[in-house]
Amino acid sequence: MMDFLEFFNLKENPFKLTPDVDFFYMSSVHQEALASLEYLLNSEEGFAVIIGEPGTGKTITIRKFLSQIPENVEYAYILFPNLSPEELFMAILEDFGIHLSDKVSKNKLFSTLRDFLIQKRKEGKKVLVIIDEAQNLPVETLEELRILSNLETDKEKLLQIILLGQPELEEKLNSSELRQLRQRISILTRLSNLDYREMVDYINYRLSKAGNSTIRITEKAYKAIYKYTQGNLRLINLLMERALMSAFVENKHQIDKENIESAAESLALRKETGNKKYPVLIGIFALVVFIFAGGFAYFYLNEEKEVSYKKENTEKINNSKTYTISKKNGIVIANILNVRENPSINSKIINKLRKGDKIEIVEEAGDWLKIQKGTLQGWVKKEFVKINNGAAKETNKSDNRKEL
Repeated sequence: MMDFLEFFNLKENPFKLTPDVDFFYMSSVHQEALASLEYLLNSEEGFAVIIGEPGTGKTITIRKFLSQIPENVEYAYILFPNLSPEELFMAILEDFGIHLSDKVSKNKLFSTLRDFLIQKRKEGKKVLVIIDEAQNLPVETLEELRILSNLETDKEKLLQIILLGQPELEEKLNSSELRQLRQRISILTRLSNLDYREMVDYINYRLSKAGNSTIRITEKAYKAIYKYTQGNLRLINLLMERALMSAFVENKHQIDKENIESAAESLALRKETGNKKYPVLIGIFALVVFIFAGGFAYFYLNEEKEVSYKKENTEKINNSKTYTISKKNGIVIANILNVRENPSINSKIINKLRKGDKIEIVEEAGDWLKIQKGTLQGWVKKEFVKINNGAAKETNKSDNRKEL
């Protein structure tokens, strides 16, 4: 009996949930995540962290990264790590093929791992430890990872650690108990859902990789998919698999809105989306009322407070130090580097640079550089640029009060 894959002339299921790197779609945020991991591998940084909601592609991104690392890199991959420090050390050693008795002390586990790392460095190898679902790590285990990352020679780190987790991981890392660990993390990337255009490209890319790029999907169907998934990769896969089966049952090769609605209903997505409608409307109404009331209070009731506030902030700005850059150039060291409209990971991507591109650095703001290349001007992460000449010149806003 013909199944839906044969019906659509597909070699394999294009929307399977298992993280197959052959189906990895390079969206802008996933490009940035891969570039961050490549930067870690080529640097002496100790930690990289990737944060993302469930279904945003953390696991397939790390697997794509691991599929292209050089032969001189060895790694341990730890999943579901609700482990004590001793259990984590044991799991790491076992992943490297080192088996010890359950009764050995933490000091013995630590020294065994240290000796292993030293030996690998002598062999000219790098060692990674990757921990997925790292939000489940207890605080004391995360703190032990910080101590573990201290292992180094005079010139090089013996171990680099990659943490993947949901937003709860970032909350945990920002806690007071882990402030020393948070200070060690210079590479942090947040994965997000696809936008509408990327979602359409993602669906077509997967169909093409599975062997059939001719399946027609109507514009209304695409809009319905985005309505129910908001660009979440896992939900897109679930919904599209059900939609293909729905069209197969109807003996047609086109996916229309009705197929998406049927698939959403079978997954209980329609109910969830519908239940969100009125709370959202109520929230918007409440926000409008709040803004109106706040505006009234701001303009009519708090004039003296506003004057005081402006004066206080004027003094802060005037006395704060900023950095400008004079005659400074750089070279892009990441394979692909997103250029953003503003110095924020959530800002719109306006262009992309490639490894080796030469740029002029116009301004610096924390971890961000404002760059110019020809007519292109925007912001990039400083860690992905090798700065060639010049130095940042410290200035004081009090010398330029008119700018306020």
